[in-house]
Amino acid sequence: MEVFWFWILFILIIFAVAAAPWGYTRARWPYRYGGAYRYYPSAGAGLVAFLILLLFWLGLIVIAVPWAPVPTPPPAPVQ
Repeated sequence: MEVFWFWILFILIIFAVAAAPWGYTRARWPYRYGGAYRYYPSAGAGLVAFLILLLFWLGLIVIAVPWAPVPTPPPAPVQ
């Protein structure tokens, strides 16, 4: 589980840095307004990446069905 959280954090950081304003984007909306607006694209990219990873993780849990009872072996034949 620790590896899972490490990779989620790593991927979210990469998405957030990639969505940050670089060079030519500083003069475009929403970066030119200043304030919290300039963080919206980065936060949006991080949230989308988090949502994708969360849904993938939940899908793995549902496929594994850890709460299902363990099947009992068939009874031994009577001789």
